[in-house]
Amino acid sequence: MICLGGATRLTHAGLSIVEWKPIAGIIPPLNHQDWLAEFLKYQTSPEFKLINTDMILSDFKFIYWMEFCHRLLGRLMGLFFIVPLVFLWRQLLPCVKKMSLTILMLGALQGVMGWYMVKSGLKDIPAVSPYRLTAHLFLAFILLGYLSIGILRVGCIKRVAHPKAKLIHITALMITLTIFYGGLVAGLKAGLIYNTFPLMGGQLIPGEFLSESPFWLNFFTNHATVQWMHRTLALLSCFHVFLFYIKDNGFYATAWLSIAILQVILGIATLIHQVPIGLGVLHQGVGALLFSWSVVMIYKYKTDSKVRNAS
Repeated sequence: MICLGGATRLTHAGLSIVEWKPIAGIIPPLNHQDWLAEFLKYQTSPEFKLINTDMILSDFKFIYWMEFCHRLLGRLMGLFFIVPLVFLWRQLLPCVKKMSLTILMLGALQGVMGWYMVKSGLKDIPAVSPYRLTAHLFLAFILLGYLSIGILRVGCIKRVAHPKAKLIHITALMITLTIFYGGLVAGLKAGLIYNTFPLMGGQLIPGEFLSESPFWLNFFTNHATVQWMHRTLALLSCFHVFLFYIKDNGFYATAWLSIAILQVILGIATLIHQVPIGLGVLHQGVGALLFSWSVVMIYKYKTDSKVRNAS
């Protein structure tokens, strides 16, 4: 779902369906007249009027199917979760019931946020709000993390105390911040500037790094600052994973480091090649994997006072 969302964004398909019909929207256009009706609705949007004025029906069908499949998959995920939940409700433990309701709430909130994001691009400017896009992406990762915890709990994964458990928490927080800034980079299209690495315009810190006022605004609206933050947090996160690997090079730490290194490599390749669709989707997908594995690490290695004192 996260990868398909990335593909939908990168193919500029997110604004192709200008209505939100949670129930009726599950049925796509079935004949030529239906397609013409949908195309006419799209022609009223600012994206068509300002950008895609020369678009023909066959081109519209492509972006429509991308967005339709993204929405359909979201609906199917909800259906596949709700139906078993209703039938198994009486058999579930109280803790599983609570966890399931939280997942259900997060899923519903994610759907609402998705439409709230799309609405921002259907007014005057044919681009969604970068902050709504970041919130939509961030909610998806929160839902993914909560599902990961649920799998670990139900799977009865054995937890062990570790003297470096705090380092795991700090690293996971940095990875989360990296993802947050990844969302801003995508929303602001900040990945289309400074397509070199490791320097940005021949400098470690670009000239317009803190050019906006007030100061704090740079970290949310300044394209150069947002890209620099994403780069720097990614490298620092990978370095912190490496620090943990030095202390514990077991299976879990090795997998964590491997995913982190792969993600950094994909991020650099995506930047240098100016965000091609394939690399962009892969970068977002591996980011989801890295986030999930960070949740696994937090769950697997708990902090223990006796272990801390002994260290």
